[in-house]
Amino acid sequence: MQPTYSLLWIGDPDQPEEFRLTLDAISPLLTTSQVPTVAVALERRAATAPTLICLAEPRPGLVTTADVLALSRQWPLARLVAVAPSLADGRRRSGPDLPGVMTVPWHDLPARLRAWLWALADGRPCSLDLPLTARRDERWLDHSAPPEKASELASRPRVTVAADSTLAAEAVGELVQRSGGTVVGQQTGRPSITDSADLIVWDVAAAIEPHLGWLRLLAGQRPERSIVLLCSFPRSDAVRAALAAGATAVLGRPTDQEALGGMLLAHKTALSATDLVR
Repeated sequence: MQPTYSLLWIGDPDQPEEFRLTLDAISPLLTTSQVPTVAVALERRAATAPTLICLAEPRPGLVTTADVLALSRQWPLARLVAVAPSLADGRRRSGPDLPGVMTVPWHDLPARLRAWLWALADGRPCSLDLPLTARRDERWLDHSAPPEKASELASRPRVTVAADSTLAAEAVGELVQRSGGTVVGQQTGRPSITDSADLIVWDVAAAIEPHLGWLRLLAGQRPERSIVLLCSFPRSDAVRAALAAGATAVLGRPTDQEALGGMLLAHKTALSATDLVR
């Protein structure tokens, strides 16, 4: 029997807007419940312990170290993650992250969650298994690379990478290879409208808006294909516009192997479901 996973979201899902986009993306992946505060979560005492607890703070300081300790005592096996909105870009100036809690940018959480769920179901390591004292750079290392068995190499998604420079495209291509994809094309500039890869990873650098028209053309050409954009400091309005134009997801730039691997897994799962229908 497939294990059942659940997520407890603590915080207002609509403040800021990034949280609503995040919650809408992760809700189809596992059972999700919402409470406004840590106090309400502890008072309700859910019968089944959540697999993951997401602390959604619109600004640092609303959840305290005492809250983290109380949640850990209530559900000692649950993993705690802080969801960082756009305003958290300056968090180093505002104060330290909560001790013992991994902070994940809002735009990367859905992709990371896919990777985590895959790792938990398959008994593989992931960044959630690291000690609470692990540094940020340690959490970016390879913890959940897809298996390299010969029988599974053939099922790797065929990926075209695109970026505004050859150096950036090569760096993204290397990350795709390490994350479980096979690079079949590399473009300097925007992806070709005639591209035939299963998935496009497009590094749009600092802004999404100038590329929305071309994105619509790419998505319209092959609706079944996944298109993942990499963007520095994505904002909710830009991400919403990209999704409406046909993007599958927007990840922060630079991204890491776990987040990108989650999107590759999502594409493989979608292809498998399509094959079953056929």
